[in-house]
Amino acid sequence: MNPIKIFKASTFTYTPFGNYISGDLDFLSKNNIFIVDNVNDADVIISQNYKHLKKYFWRFLQKKKFLIWTNEPRFDTSFKSLKKIFFGLIKIHFMNIYTKDVFVSNLSFTAVLINKKLEPITTISPEKKKNAVVLMSYYGGTNAPKLMRDGANIDLIALRTQIAVEGHKSSIMDIYGKGWPEGMSKENSRGGEWRMRKQTLLSPYKFNLSFENTIAFNYLTEKIWDSIESYCLPIYYGAGTNVYEIFPEGSFLDYSKFDSPKELFDYMEKMPEREYVSRLNKCINVYNCISEKGAELEHSERKKILDKIVEKLYLIVPEKTK
Repeated sequence: MNPIKIFKASTFTYTPFGNYISGDLDFLSKNNIFIVDNVNDADVIISQNYKHLKKYFWRFLQKKKFLIWTNEPRFDTSFKSLKKIFFGLIKIHFMNIYTKDVFVSNLSFTAVLINKKLEPITTISPEKKKNAVVLMSYYGGTNAPKLMRDGANIDLIALRTQIAVEGHKSSIMDIYGKGWPEGMSKENSRGGEWRMRKQTLLSPYKFNLSFENTIAFNYLTEKIWDSIESYCLPIYYGAGTNVYEIFPEGSFLDYSKFDSPKELFDYMEKMPEREYVSRLNKCINVYNCISEKGAELEHSERKKILDKIVEKLYLIVPEKTK
């Protein structure tokens, strides 16, 4: 089998192509896949978006293969795994959140982060003196562009912004993040070591609005886990996802079951302590069940991601696998 050589046309920080986790590139090399620095030596040119890939189309035409791979929901929003352009002369292959071969399971990118033993609670901690918080950038706010799939808008940025704005006006929810209108955000919240800073910000709050950026199968990021780790009850959006494959009903607050931000806020304010404790403990139990599986789960989840990359590259350059 001949080696498959890939050239990165854009940055791949925090991805397997950037050796985000030690062993990623070793796994690829064991499967005869290597990253090269000279585009002329490559069999496949890869990018996280179309913008950085298109400059190579006419230069190499049918001489190179093209792949867009990204784990970011807005870097690429293609719903199909293959697209032909320029009268079929160029084929672009896609691996993203929506093609279901990047987030291979709902623990693909988070199993490695779930690594503690959390103690169940019996009462709401007296340290939880504040009600609700959201940590997010503005991203166009309520005017964020829609992302339509099968007639429905699967983007969540505008909706979660609306909830945050109304929560801020009602003094129910504090906002941390960049890009917000003057006076709305308490701070940028991205300085320093972000994971530690996030825990500090979350610690005084009972609830955390922790929506994803979009609705997609298996797309479950660190947001809900960071909330649980900080003993904040997550406010999540479950409709259209498979989040209930790992979380039971009656755990996180599912905004998709509410009709308006006001209805959500009223429910939060009237929630009995026993319900809060029960919901958060269900979330903690899920966290601990995953954490107990340790390195074995981390490695198996990572292997699923890498196997998909290998499988796709073998598909794109079949002549190299003979």
